[in-house]
Amino acid sequence: MYNVLLVDDEPGHLTGLSRMLKRIRPDYGIHTARNGREALEECSRHSFQIIISDIRMPVMDGLHFMEQLSPGATPRRVIYLSGYNHFDYAQKAMSLGSFEYVLKPLDVDKFMSVLEKTEKSLEQELDSLLAREQLAARLNAAEPAYNHRLLNDWIEQQPSGSADTAGLAELAGLLGFRGDGGCLIVACLEGAAECPPAVQEILTARVGACGRAVGFLSRQDQRLFVIVSEVYPQEELLRQLNAPGVSVGISRWSPRLLATAPAAYTEARHAVMEGFYARPGESRVYLAERSRIDPQRRLTPALRLEALMTEAVNGSSHGKGAAQASGALFSRMLAGGGLPLPAELARNIQQLVFKVVHDLELLQPEARRELLNRISTLHPGHGGLTELAASVEVFLEEITEALQEARRDRKDGLMARCLDYINQHYTEELSLESVAEAFHFNPSYFCHYFKSKLNITFSQYVTGLRLSKAKELLAASSDKVYTIAHQLGYRDVKYFNRVFKKEFGLTPEEYRSLARSKAESAE
Repeated sequence: MYNVLLVDDEPGHLTGLSRMLKRIRPDYGIHTARNGREALEECSRHSFQIIISDIRMPVMDGLHFMEQLSPGATPRRVIYLSGYNHFDYAQKAMSLGSFEYVLKPLDVDKFMSVLEKTEKSLEQELDSLLAREQLAARLNAAEPAYNHRLLNDWIEQQPSGSADTAGLAELAGLLGFRGDGGCLIVACLEGAAECPPAVQEILTARVGACGRAVGFLSRQDQRLFVIVSEVYPQEELLRQLNAPGVSVGISRWSPRLLATAPAAYTEARHAVMEGFYARPGESRVYLAERSRIDPQRRLTPALRLEALMTEAVNGSSHGKGAAQASGALFSRMLAGGGLPLPAELARNIQQLVFKVVHDLELLQPEARRELLNRISTLHPGHGGLTELAASVEVFLEEITEALQEARRDRKDGLMARCLDYINQHYTEELSLESVAEAFHFNPSYFCHYFKSKLNITFSQYVTGLRLSKAKELLAASSDKVYTIAHQLGYRDVKYFNRVFKKEFGLTPEEYRSLARSKAESAE
C-alpha cells in the first residue's frame, strides 16, 4: 500500500480524483491539500510515495511546492496535472524531478497507464534499496565473523593464512598490540550451553581496562570465551575476573604470542578445567603456571573400585548406599597426583560402571542393554564434579533397582511354578509342608513368602480353588455330593458341607438346585 497526496485548488477536481483513486486503488492511503503550502504541511506530518499535484494554485503553486519539499527518506514519485500545455511548465516540472506530466481533463485510461508505470518504478527502486541494505547488513555481519574465524584458526593452528607473514600482519593489525607479547584468557560459564554476549562484554572490558584486549567465542566449545590480552593479569584484575558461575584460565605470558598462541590456548583451556573440581566459595581464576590439572594423567579401572560399586548395587556394602559409594569412588580415584582432565575422569567412571553392569549375571538381557546404553551417555557435563557425582549416584540407584527387579522377577517365576503345582495336585492330600518340600523351601519361610505374594494363606488359596471347582461340578453333573467331595480331596463329606455353606451361605444340594433353576429359566 502506498500513501498518496492529491494537491489541487479546485474542489471538484480534488473530490473527483480522490473518488477515482479510491475506486481503482482501495488499499491506498489518500490525503488532500488545496495548495502548495498545505501540501508542505502534510508532507511534514506524513511520508508519501506518490504526489499528484496541480501546477497553478493560489498561495503556493505546484512548482514552488516542489522546490520547497525536502528529499524523502523513502522513494517518491511526483505526477503533475495541468490544464496548460506549456513547454516551460513541463520543462520546469521535469527539472524538479517530476515523474510524469499529465494534461487536464484527465483521460482515465491514460491516467491508469501513468499510475501503473509510477507503481512499477517505485517497486523497482524499493527492491534495489532493499538489496543494497541486505548487502550492507551481510558485509557488516561478515567482518566480525571473518575476524572470529581468523582468531580461531590462529589459536587452533589451522591453515587459513594466519601462519604466514601476511596472516600474522593481519592478526597484529586486528589485535592492535604495541608489542608481540601477551597471554590468552579462557572463561567458561558453568551450566550454560554458550557464554552470553553480556558476559563476554563485561570480561573483555575488565581486561581491556588494563591494556589492549580482543575477545571471541571458541568454535570448539561455545561455552569458552577467549580473550587475547597484551597484559598479564595482576592481583586487582584477578579479583575482578573472579565472578560467580564463571571459571577463568590464564596461560603463561609469552613474549611471542603471535607465534605461540596454540600452546597458550591449550594451557589456558587446561587451567580453566580446574573449575570442574571447585568447591563452593573457592576462587575460580586459575593460572596455568600453578594449575593442579595434569593433562597427562591417565586413570585405569581398579578392581577395588569395581568391588566397591558391586557391593553398593548388591546391597552388601554394610549400609553404604549409592551416595556413599559414589563419594568414596571419586575420593579414591582422585587421591594422589594432579587432577585428571574431566573427560578422562568421566571415561574411567564409564568403564567401571560398564564393567559392573556387564558382570551382573542376574540382569535380564534387555535390562542390561538399556543400562549400558544409558551409561554410554555419561559425560562431565556443565555442573562440574558435583553433577558428575550425582549422575553416578543415579546410575548406581538405577542398577540397584534393576537388580532388585530381576530378583523379584525370579521369585515371581518361582511362585508361578508353585501355583501351577498346586493347581495340578489340589485333589490330593495337599499340605503346605509337602509343597514347601517339593520346592526346597523351609515350611515357615514358604508360609510367609506365599502370603506376602498373594495376600492370602496357603490354606485359603487351596480351599478357594477346591470350592470354585465344586461349584462347577455341582452345576454340571449329577454326581452325589460325597462323590464330588472325594474328587476334590475331601475325605469327610460333612466337613465339605460345612466349609461350602460357610463360604457361599448354601449347602451343596441347595446350590445345585438354585444353579439348575437359573439355567432352566435362562432357556
